[in-house]
Amino acid sequence: MRYFWVSYILSIGLILASCEINNQESEPITDKDSIPVIRPDPEYFFKIGNNLYYRYSDIELYDSSTHILYFKANHPEFEKYSQSYFSVIVNCDTVYKGDFWPMFRSDAPQRVIIETYPFWLQNYALWIENDRNIKPDLRNAPAIIEALKEHNLLHSGLLIEIKNLEITSTQAAFSFSVTNKDQSALWIMDPDKMGINLFHYFTNGLVLKKENSPYIYIKVPYESPSSYNTWKIEWLTKLNSGEAKTFNFTHPLSSSIAPGEYTVTFLFPGFLSQIDKDKLVQDNARIWLGKIRSSVWISL
Repeated sequence: MRYFWVSYILSIGLILASCEINNQESEPITDKDSIPVIRPDPEYFFKIGNNLYYRYSDIELYDSSTHILYFKANHPEFEKYSQSYFSVIVNCDTVYKGDFWPMFRSDAPQRVIIETYPFWLQNYALWIENDRNIKPDLRNAPAIIEALKEHNLLHSGLLIEIKNLEITSTQAAFSFSVTNKDQSALWIMDPDKMGINLFHYFTNGLVLKKENSPYIYIKVPYESPSSYNTWKIEWLTKLNSGEAKTFNFTHPLSSSIAPGEYTVTFLFPGFLSQIDKDKLVQDNARIWLGKIRSSVWISL
């Protein structure tokens, strides 16, 4: 009987050779449960560890502006794999891999990550981050974008642009536009509605970086919500597809900034784990989650 099963497994391997997933990960999964080997399939798009696969049909959408993968259902099993790794697959080929990265780790990631302990988002979405700008960044690789388009899962999210930036010895004044590049209407945080101080609870002010010099953070007073999970639809503005809104900020400086050439960055925020799955869509518009940066160069 033993030799029968060996022959059977070998024959199955030959049948599946035409759809083999390249570059199988040699790392062990951290979950100790016994998980059956799953047959590779062109409909698989996302894999956790060695054996946990998700099909295109499990996915609701992918936001290419934030690199957030939304699922149709909640997935409490994500917690089991919070120190494992993941792969993004197209036509049985692994396009890239990344790590689930507990925030208590002291070493630096070597590839893209999904932060855990805690997860930034509830378990209906996974946020694939690359804050260290690790190259190559394949999160929006052409093969991935085309596959998602074919399955009607690609959403373009938001575009943020800094405009009219002026920094003097006493203040930093700038405007930024938020454009909905998505095919769906989106709810975004609106500092005019929620108040500038509450808005800055969710994001910093401008950040300046001069070559070979430390970061300069323009600190802005902030107001905390009554609790971390507190949010109100009245804080948000609905942007239809293609619609844009411009905001104007003026921040006083505690000290003047030395002359030089700087990269100036602004981080536009969205909600994170505050939003439950059943609250994500309001009035036929999706609440935009995550964060997105805009950077410009300035000479002072």
